[in-house]
Amino acid sequence: MTSWCKLFFLFLIMGTTPQMGFALSEEKEIKQGAAEHQKIVGRFGVYKNPALQEYVAKVGNRIAAQSSRPELKYYFTVLNDDMINAFALPGGFVYITRGMLVHMNSESELAAVLGHEIAHITEKHGLRRKTRSKVQDIVSVGAAILTGQPGIVELGQVLGGVLITGYSREFELEADQVGASYMAKAGYSPEAMLKTIEILKNKDRIEIEQARLEKRPPQVYHGFLSSHPDHDTRYGEAIRESNQLLLDYDEFIRTDEFLEQLNGLAYGPSRQSGVVRNTRFYHPRLGVMFAFPEGWRQEQAPRGVQFVSQTGDASFFLTTSKLYKGATPEKFVIERMNYVLREGRNLTIGGMPAFLGIAERVDSPFGRRPVRLAVVFDLRRRIAYIMQGSGKFDLSKVADDKRFISMIFSFGKMARDDFTIARVPKVQVVRAEQGTTMEQLAAQSPISNYALDKLRVINGLYPNGQPEPGQLLKVID
Repeated sequence: MTSWCKLFFLFLIMGTTPQMGFALSEEKEIKQGAAEHQKIVGRFGVYKNPALQEYVAKVGNRIAAQSSRPELKYYFTVLNDDMINAFALPGGFVYITRGMLVHMNSESELAAVLGHEIAHITEKHGLRRKTRSKVQDIVSVGAAILTGQPGIVELGQVLGGVLITGYSREFELEADQVGASYMAKAGYSPEAMLKTIEILKNKDRIEIEQARLEKRPPQVYHGFLSSHPDHDTRYGEAIRESNQLLLDYDEFIRTDEFLEQLNGLAYGPSRQSGVVRNTRFYHPRLGVMFAFPEGWRQEQAPRGVQFVSQTGDASFFLTTSKLYKGATPEKFVIERMNYVLREGRNLTIGGMPAFLGIAERVDSPFGRRPVRLAVVFDLRRRIAYIMQGSGKFDLSKVADDKRFISMIFSFGKMARDDFTIARVPKVQVVRAEQGTTMEQLAAQSPISNYALDKLRVINGLYPNGQPEPGQLLKVID
């Protein structure tokens, strides 16, 4: 094919690209959103608090009524997830997680988040992004034909993936500006948009720092630090232009009323096994507990409970198995688990018969490694508790063995008072007294790691703010 023919073909396929984002009918848009809605609800679950769901829908519908598509029916859902997120689907479906709500401090801030997501719908960003992704793929094919370099096709597919997994800076800023105008018309100050963005940026800041210490990828919301750089005066001025549209609805914008809606909101992962309080893990259903080192954190595991060190190079895993007739803890390790033991002894842990040892190279979260092992028998429940500690870089020795042994010997049955302590952490709204400091509140908090930073962020006091006497605060209890 001549160069002229290749160029003609490239322009031809670019010129005939279907504009799905703009041609899709409203009926099909709603149908598409409704289909995805079922997947979202199935994945995250709806937070079971009808009063809170109704309140969020009331605020959302007030803003949507002032949007460029007021005739569209909007559906607002609070998801039962602690991630900091809000998003929208084509057709009027808007979602906000309880984790995001924890970080809001006024109805105006909630309005800013919902207004932003409503703008994604009215401006059809989801559909436009999908169209751009298709265009990118076609252009990449054309470029590969033109240049004779197939690698450009792969690059186009990567860029298409980026477009699918996140909005561009262009779309995010447009959603901010359009959403600010909607909330202003509904009576909410656009200044709340700027404050909300700063809260989310602060959350991203501490998450990035924590991820750096923990040597893991950060989990950030919408990439706000990159899409909303600091000291962008033009952006702030663009948002404040919406103040000209501001209506006086102050009678329903009361901070205290909003915070009261959050009182009792669940805090922390919804699918996490057991309850973590400071550096102690409780499993009320099984009635057992153990302590873990400061700085360690619980992570999701397919089965059982897993804790990892701050830097992610050591893991402690607890799971259960049914006992069989005639079993002893040592026989269980050899016969049921088929482990080759380097050393071991029978003893008692938490008043229960147990076996403590080191197994030769067995499967661990880091691959085949030597493992510090303990099996504890609860004869009344007919359950074997299996605890295993392993290190990422262990070859023959178990580097964190002292910590693993300490965790194993802290294992035991919960006392009556422990069941009172082992409640799912919840948001409690309290009023600051004279002399109340964030340091005091962090010291009393059950949050395991970075309690001071987390409490400051959720109260809009990061990095070093202190509460005023009489101010309502969110604490975790």
